[in-house]
Amino acid sequence: MAKCNKVISVKENIGHFNGNSQLLHAGMEYMPDDCDYTVILEADTWMYGDQLIRKYIKRLTDENAVWASAQFFRYVSNLATDIAIIKTSFIKQNRDIFTFVSTPEYYVANYLTGKNYNFIYITENMPISLPRYVRRFPFAPTGRFFTFENSKMVTHHIESLKGGMDEKKRDFNMVSKTDYFKNHYPNNGSLKILVLRTVKLISYLLPYKGWFFKTKHSYQEV
Repeated sequence: MAKCNKVISVKENIGHFNGNSQLLHAGMEYMPDDCDYTVILEADTWMYGDQLIRKYIKRLTDENAVWASAQFFRYVSNLATDIAIIKTSFIKQNRDIFTFVSTPEYYVANYLTGKNYNFIYITENMPISLPRYVRRFPFAPTGRFFTFENSKMVTHHIESLKGGMDEKKRDFNMVSKTDYFKNHYPNNGSLKILVLRTVKLISYLLPYKGWFFKTKHSYQEV
């Protein structure tokens, strides 16, 4: 059973991105000063264990970086916000890092780069997005990946799953290799993992169609 030290409620939901910013600002008021690092985690992001967190806290310390999260979109500087490990003192000194005035992934990366702060990509949670033509492959995700074997994490929006919450629980048991959710046994788990590995490998190797044509066009102009 999960436990919670403090539940924070806001009176009004002001929208998707703005609401995300609103909740993060509300949570900042309760961050203890003696906590060196803070993990932000969206409600639909489930991770098994803390090995990944420990690994990247050490890297943040060793590399004098203030933020660690995945790269959401390839080829451009951006940082995912579904899960991030952040230096607490940095947050307290830069509260506007969570005042998103554009897409959060781009805003955070631009903020850090503009102020010369170092960040680290959590490669175990990558890739997230995939080329449009790969999405037409059999069993390929629609739009993005939601299952991450290497970090034992799932990030599904359950409304996009045919099996809803039950399917998400089965996928979590599959990547965590546990029976965390009782009686939710993965259907063809080994085959599904193999397919995901294959599609992710293809996604890594093949370029995005839009990026390819933009690059080719720029080269011809030069």
